[in-house]
Amino acid sequence: LDAELQLDRLKPRLSRRVLLLRGHQPSWHQELTLSPGAPPECHNLTAYLRDEDDFKDKLSPVALSLSLALPRGAAGLVLYGDTLVQAQVGG
Repeated sequence: LDAELQLDRLKPRLSRRVLLLRGHQPSWHQELTLSPGAPPECHNLTAYLRDEDDFKDKLSPVALSLSLALPRGAAGLVLYGDTLVQAQVGG
């Protein structure tokens, strides 16, 4: 599977308020190899909120997205499912 995480995805790339600790980027992409009978694969990614002085918009929510897609040439395979997770955390 091709996995992609986008942090603060509703903002333009250069003005995103949340970045990943490793690489200081607003996105992560990795190809995941799944095999029948293999144990589950987990990835922990740490993100941080940039300093408030670095951005003006402090009221709009921070939207995250996780995309899973079949790689090109994956003939005969079907990716099925629909998941929507939404949480609001106040601070």
